[in-house]
Amino acid sequence: MNRLIAIIFFLHSSSYAQLDDNILFKVNDSIVYVDEFNRVYSKNFELIDENNQKDFESYLELFINYKLKLAEAYEMGLHNDPKYKSELNKYVKQLQNTYLTDKETEEDLLKEAYERTKYELNVSHILIRIDENNNDTLDVYNKLNSLREPLLNLPFEEFKNRFQKDEDLIIENLGYFSAFKMIYKFENMSYKTQVGEVSRPFQTRFGFHILKVNDKRPSLGEITVGHIMTYKSKPDAFKRISNILDSINSGISFEYLAKKYSDDKNSSFKGGRLNPFSSGQINSIPFENAAFALENKNDISKPIETKYGWHIVKLYDKKSVQKFDEIKYQLLNKLKKSSRYSIISESFYDFLLGRYGLDYENSNLDYFVSILDSSYFKGEWSIPEFFDEEKTLIKVSNKRLKYLDFAVFLEDNQRKSKPTSYVKLVSEQYSRFIKSNILEIYKNNLESENLDFKFIIREYREGLLLFNLMQDKIWTVRDSDSTKLKVYFEENKNKYSSFEDDRGKVIGDFQQLQEEIWINTLKSKHKVTLNKGVIRRLKKNYD
Repeated sequence: MNRLIAIIFFLHSSSYAQLDDNILFKVNDSIVYVDEFNRVYSKNFELIDENNQKDFESYLELFINYKLKLAEAYEMGLHNDPKYKSELNKYVKQLQNTYLTDKETEEDLLKEAYERTKYELNVSHILIRIDENNNDTLDVYNKLNSLREPLLNLPFEEFKNRFQKDEDLIIENLGYFSAFKMIYKFENMSYKTQVGEVSRPFQTRFGFHILKVNDKRPSLGEITVGHIMTYKSKPDAFKRISNILDSINSGISFEYLAKKYSDDKNSSFKGGRLNPFSSGQINSIPFENAAFALENKNDISKPIETKYGWHIVKLYDKKSVQKFDEIKYQLLNKLKKSSRYSIISESFYDFLLGRYGLDYENSNLDYFVSILDSSYFKGEWSIPEFFDEEKTLIKVSNKRLKYLDFAVFLEDNQRKSKPTSYVKLVSEQYSRFIKSNILEIYKNNLESENLDFKFIIREYREGLLLFNLMQDKIWTVRDSDSTKLKVYFEENKNKYSSFEDDRGKVIGDFQQLQEEIWINTLKSKHKVTLNKGVIRRLKKNYD
């Protein structure tokens, strides 16, 4: 008998209802849509064993059995089990976080960072410290702008000697660095400035800068070394480090000598070993140069002088830049901890504002400006007694945010601070208030807002239910099932290996027997309504 006819024939008593063309079948009152079947079939096609057949009819039968098991799990109330709920909620919260971000911007920033890790820049910069919120910056800008030409044309040491008397200026050669070693604004300007050129003045949270890119080279990669150090302040420091080097050359263990003699107590107990680092991470250019100059594992350097003391360096490992896919998650962790992550956050908030048709402007904010006073900057402000708390401030999706909601937000987020304009303060707090609420609304409605999230959560929810159900019904073998299984086996022995001779070796067949009997019971117990026209159409399309 044709398998499709057999499926319909077996379920004939409940397959004549008129169903919508988007519905594939129903189990009891639960609707299974065509889109769900297509999505699951396409996703799992390559995972299906050839022996189980990849044809539409075989998979449809498996899918119906899957939904029958789900119906049984819900009827048994497994979805109400506290352990099930706890595990599901834990997973939902973890998965939510991956959908509360701008993935496209995140990916772009990851690829940008990876490309930058391939190269290292040598940069000098001039800094004038100024508060980021200070709007009186024209004089600072012009002063730095006037220094661009001498920084461009003079050797760095000559420039430093000429201008270092100016106490407003911080003049530094930063050495080599690549992605994530500087704040993002500074890194960005560095990589956008050509070698030998000086940038225009730009602002970071530290103040205003100009920078000059002195050199650009392929990345030296990542290195792991150990060191033995003697402080400069100690008498005969160089002689002491030289004697240690002689001992190493005579065969005494570097690690033993590091534990016994190194003045760096943060590493001496580990035999002098330091954490892996790349260019720009060690606050000592001579040490970095000496470390990267070592070529082979276990090479030992000559004594190197730094501002801290005298060192001997031993090479343990050296890695070149890895492929993007190999370090993607490492880069992602760095990205989340860096200043560039705010770009992703702001991009996602822009997406949410567009989705809900909002912006940060609101004419009602004038009222809140009028009720604030100087006590706010002391952290002592409270909501006035006669306050229009029920008035609507704004609607976000189906949620009404009242005057009281924003007033409570203002009250909860006050702190001792330098007085500023009430208009500016209310505007900034309102932006934070809107961000907080649109994020919470989107998160609480994520299953309806994001189809991909909805499908993944449904797969996990159902998969966890089925795991618990199968654990109870199939995977835990009971002796009381044996008689029933033997009878069924005798009637269908041509389909199975014997489980009587050595049950341990053919336990799969034992469980297959048990599951087949159980599925037949479920087919009799639960009402399945097939949409025969849609099934025939799908079969034709898949064939």
